[in-house]
Amino acid sequence: MTKAFVFSALLGLSLTANAQTSTTTLSLPAGSETSASSSADATQTSTLKVGEALGQKKFEDDKEITDSKMKADSGSLSRYSLKFSLSYYGPPVGDLSNEMQPKPDGGVSTNQTSLGGSISARLRIDSKSSVGVGTGVSALTPVQGAKRYDVKNPFLSYDRNARVWDMQMRNSYGVTAVTNPDYRAIGEFAGVNYSNSLLYNLGTSGAAVGVDTNLDYYLYDRAANPKKKLETGTGRYSLGFFPQVKYNFSDKFSAYTSLAINFINPRGTEDHSVLWNRTLSSRVGMGYAFTRDIYLAPYLNFYPKTAEWESTTFNISTTFSIL
Repeated sequence: MTKAFVFSALLGLSLTANAQTSTTTLSLPAGSETSASSSADATQTSTLKVGEALGQKKFEDDKEITDSKMKADSGSLSRYSLKFSLSYYGPPVGDLSNEMQPKPDGGVSTNQTSLGGSISARLRIDSKSSVGVGTGVSALTPVQGAKRYDVKNPFLSYDRNARVWDMQMRNSYGVTAVTNPDYRAIGEFAGVNYSNSLLYNLGTSGAAVGVDTNLDYYLYDRAANPKKKLETGTGRYSLGFFPQVKYNFSDKFSAYTSLAINFINPRGTEDHSVLWNRTLSSRVGMGYAFTRDIYLAPYLNFYPKTAEWESTTFNISTTFSIL
């Protein structure tokens, strides 16, 4: 019940974040302008006092980063804020009643349809960098009737934007304490992560190319049981490359396609250089930035080797910050 309450509260904050971006226009009777102005001034003064009490400060936007997704991923420009990264992982397009997503590689993972992501409290250090502490959240089979709510895997992260020559870049470093029971069952108790995003705009054409890189190292409290294939085939570390091509129709709207090229170093081998490749997957999607801090990206995920509707899923990713 507590986890369900926490998850409902997070969704409530999501609605609040979107509500903060709306604007209402009122038709005022003659002579009411002074009253309305006084009310607005009082509200502004109250807001400023709260901000001052919290030591709140707005940093200037990093002019070197122009990509709307990178801006949203970097979080709010306020000194203190809350950041949400929530995604919906839907059923196969060819079988919308299915509660499971394709799982071509097996292994330990939750492949039920789900609404999941993370929430973190963030401290912005300057216009380019910030630190955050948060936790993961998920609801399994949210459309068919939620079977389970999870609040798990607390983490600490450090993010920094930069520009290298003409490439926009975002670096993120993280440490996670594993509390997910599926992973705890195989001995995993923590992990460290590094991710990097690079994007290069092709002149003024609106087209851009880029690649995301992700490296995860997992910590276990015991050796893998050689009699259990599930444990010996689990990764000691994983490495992923995600090349993409993007076209920006405007500063807010873009379309893209990308590949997911993933490898793992299995615990069943003593050689840390051995890499097993995972099934190649691909995405076709679009992104829209409602504001600098709210970014929505629906996409189709499929496996080129067996491209069919039964293994193609519709998913939605969103990133937003409040405060």
